[in-house]
Amino acid sequence: MGKKITIDSATLMNKGFEVIEAHHLFNLPYAQLRVWIHPQSIIHSLVEFHDGAVMAQLGLPDMELPIQYALGYPERLAMTGKRLSLPEIGKLEFLSPDYDRFPCLRLCIEAGEMGGTAPVVVNAANEVAVQAFLDEKIGFGEIAEIVAYALRNHDSVAADSVEVIEETDRFTREMISTNILSKR
Repeated sequence: MGKKITIDSATLMNKGFEVIEAHHLFNLPYAQLRVWIHPQSIIHSLVEFHDGAVMAQLGLPDMELPIQYALGYPERLAMTGKRLSLPEIGKLEFLSPDYDRFPCLRLCIEAGEMGGTAPVVVNAANEVAVQAFLDEKIGFGEIAEIVAYALRNHDSVAADSVEVIEETDRFTREMISTNILSKR
């Protein structure tokens, strides 16, 4: 993982983005999507069917299998590397996220529910804030504050063209640089 992904994992922003992705990919309302913290990182997704059955996709906590699957699709290629061993893992734990402790997750889901250009704002603000943190210009806790500032100061419009998305992204980055980062 790169530095940006590591920070997004620590703030749970990556999970918020995955909720937005799942909403769009599976055409599900946000009320039907759940985030759980799974410290072992073995279960990558769960789907609950209308009869209550739950199917899970399990794998080692690396990207080897997903990349192999993408490269071989629609065929499933034989895995030559290490395989998942549930007895070695021992137990699987699940925790509900603490939205107060992880405000980036909450902000991302809020942006998804708002729709339009709000997710663009959250993404742009997060990218700028994470880079500022990596450049030691802000503290870790300020990432969420910057994302919240950007979201609260945005009037979402339909994200109906690439031009609207690009302009929203540019405006958000400029707003944060001018109103927050330049004053440090």
